[in-house]
Amino acid sequence: MTTVCPHCGWPDDQPFHVVSRHGTGTGSTVWVRCACGSVQLREIGPAGTRILSRGRPDPDAPRERCGA
Repeated sequence: MTTVCPHCGWPDDQPFHVVSRHGTGTGSTVWVRCACGSVQLREIGPAGTRILSRGRPDPDAPRERCGA
């Protein structure tokens, strides 16, 4: 995975915080929180990792930037 968060530039292949992980019939579903506070839903399976959904960060939350 070579993408970055569109809100802060944090690399998607370095999850800032794993919120939850759930096994599925084909792999797992993982919710992760970025450094800026946005939440991603990821599907991890035989074909690799894919981001299914990405939320916006909380505009009032303190933010960390990766410097990218």
